[in-house]
Amino acid sequence: MTLEVLICSLNKGIVRVQEVLLPPCENVRYIVSYQYTDERYLDLIPEKLTQRSDVQIFRYNGQGLSANRNLAIEKATADLIMFADDDSHLLPETFDTVFRAFEQYEDMDAAFFTATTYTGKKLKDYPDEPCVLKGMPKTYSISALEMVCRRRKVQGRMRFDERFGLGTKFLTCGEEEIWMEDAVRAGLNMRYFPEKIIETSTLLKKSLVYVDAGVQRSRGAITYYLYGPTAWWICFKFAFHGARSGLCHFVPMMRHLAEGIRYMKRTQS
Repeated sequence: MTLEVLICSLNKGIVRVQEVLLPPCENVRYIVSYQYTDERYLDLIPEKLTQRSDVQIFRYNGQGLSANRNLAIEKATADLIMFADDDSHLLPETFDTVFRAFEQYEDMDAAFFTATTYTGKKLKDYPDEPCVLKGMPKTYSISALEMVCRRRKVQGRMRFDERFGLGTKFLTCGEEEIWMEDAVRAGLNMRYFPEKIIETSTLLKKSLVYVDAGVQRSRGAITYYLYGPTAWWICFKFAFHGARSGLCHFVPMMRHLAEGIRYMKRTQS
């Protein structure tokens, strides 16, 4: 069984990628999908990256995290793929943890693990027990950093929705929620394991739902993707309860949620 770590980076972030890599390991390779907005950033690619035989670097002019992940998936050839950002830290036991899970469950298409900050603080309120996942967990939202997939089950079939995510100006988060819904609709066999595989400094954008217009638009768009026209009532209740609790003002919150719904209706295929 082989594994590829798909590392997405943008512009100056490429100088941090070498800190993501672990010592060379049999059956493990790295794919670096490097987006740049100006050719001068290409000079920043560390020589150490180009010297590693287990590292492939693909350069793309553009930006957008969802697009970057999709580009990395297209280049993958290993049995398993997992994601990392250029500020992530893998653990010495990460690969053993991943391989053990997929060896135990041969019919598993995607596995979800846990992540912490650099200081060891859990990124979310993860369950303590392993379980089968039939959709987005009730107590927390999954992130790509926690996910490992069988390549043949996602390549050419599952994509991150490029309307969402970092690097976009309108729907600035939510690509993982859309991916999970697509995974459910595709019938993927998914499990959760309460084992840590990665550390990160990433701030979760979705936690800013009461203060960030892009996150609010994303919530409206996600709700429409999940529930169709019923999203109007769901978003109304969310804005009303938020305002009643003093967490936001109703009118701007509802306006941004509505903008997300209309955007999804306008751009749906």
